[in-house]
Amino acid sequence: MSLPRGRYFEAILSSVIEHAKIVNKGMSKLVELVSNIPSGVSAVSTLYNELNSIEEKGDELKKEMIKELKVAYLHPEDRENILRFVLSLDEALGFAKAAGKRILLVLESGVPIQEGIQVLMKEIADKSLEASFKILELFEAINKDPRKALEITHEIEFLEKKIDELRLEAVGKIYLYCSKEVKPECVVIPPIIEDLEGISDVFENIADIYRLFTISR
Repeated sequence: MSLPRGRYFEAILSSVIEHAKIVNKGMSKLVELVSNIPSGVSAVSTLYNELNSIEEKGDELKKEMIKELKVAYLHPEDRENILRFVLSLDEALGFAKAAGKRILLVLESGVPIQEGIQVLMKEIADKSLEASFKILELFEAINKDPRKALEITHEIEFLEKKIDELRLEAVGKIYLYCSKEVKPECVVIPPIIEDLEGISDVFENIADIYRLFTISR
């Protein structure tokens, strides 16, 4: 990946890594939130508020980094590349927050989430957390070991495929359940699954951005 290796790039990459660490914390909190669905509204509400605080920190860092990018001495394509990393990390946190909020709203409304669906949601969240560690490893390897960074992108893609399989399994369960009787959960649960799966799509996009620039330079 032919990005500048001067002090401007080093400083911005350091900020990107910090952003990735915040995203990782957000994914960890999401796993905790999904795991506590059986504990009820109070527990999930507390965890959602903590997740929201993490998302706000990520948003603040995103704004600071965009300001940095405006004045940094970078090639236009490199600036665009880094901006896409930043916006993608922000989007991943957005999906996590949205999933957490939907789960909280569902519990507050008294709509049940089937145990089998909860298990799949937890598996998706777990693999999203694993993928977030890979994203962090990717950014840390860009300067140190570009070849390793490229290998990590393939691992991220593998996790995305696994998560998509879990999403389809969850959708299949919902279809089977709702074909017998249409209930509120038939409407409110699918968007949660989509938000959870959307996180891994964003992570795969980050991997694709790196691979694209590696090949094109």
